[in-house]
Amino acid sequence: MISQLKSEFKKIFTVRSTYGWILLALVLVGIFAVYGEGFNDASNLLKSKANGPGAGLFIAGTINQMANFIAIFGGIIALLLITHEYRYNTITYTLTASNSRSKVLFSKVLAIMGFVFFYSVILGAMGLGMIYLGLALSHNVLPHQDINYLTYVGKILFFSEAYALAALALGALIRNQVGAFASLFIIPGPVEALIGLLLKHNAVYLPFMALQEVIQSPVLPGTHPARPENDTGSLTAVHGAEVFIVYLVIVWLITWYLFLKRDSS
Repeated sequence: MISQLKSEFKKIFTVRSTYGWILLALVLVGIFAVYGEGFNDASNLLKSKANGPGAGLFIAGTINQMANFIAIFGGIIALLLITHEYRYNTITYTLTASNSRSKVLFSKVLAIMGFVFFYSVILGAMGLGMIYLGLALSHNVLPHQDINYLTYVGKILFFSEAYALAALALGALIRNQVGAFASLFIIPGPVEALIGLLLKHNAVYLPFMALQEVIQSPVLPGTHPARPENDTGSLTAVHGAEVFIVYLVIVWLITWYLFLKRDSS
């Protein structure tokens, strides 16, 4: 099992695309944090409502976009870990070298979880630092911020891990790299949006909509987040995480069964 796990980590870190996606994630997080939030949005906030009580939630309110930027690239790397093997037909050698298909799949899960843990925590912390860098460059001073940095980074970590495991499952189920990529972007977006039109307020119980509730921007005590006319409902962060975990467990049980039963081609 240890040798199998080492092999999966080598597959992650010896593929050039891993570093390309990490670099792209870092660039986009940097642009968003330094210019988008720290320089531009903070200036607009202070000009318009510097004394408003909501100004104290400015940094905490960046979590939604920050988590999505970080998670999407972690998900892509997870998806590529398994679809590269099917694309280049190296999965046959991987399965032959192990005495258990379950060990192969479990090793991939552990490797991705380990990688995404450090990737998301480091980028989340760097993103926070770059927001303050943008503030320093713009010579703006925010009022006292009501934020728990551990909770901020923890939510990003959970969101990124959940997204990466979902992407890995899609790769194992679909096998085709193009099809898995398309599913990773279409299911959380257009597919759930269309289903949401039918479910309306219950649409929040769809997997990725529930996951988004984990990283919803905080609101002032006694107020409610602004909702559009086509309100899809709302969940607490904990409830949203629980809903997504139920979906994830079901999908992974199916993935595990099919991984054991289907041939390697």
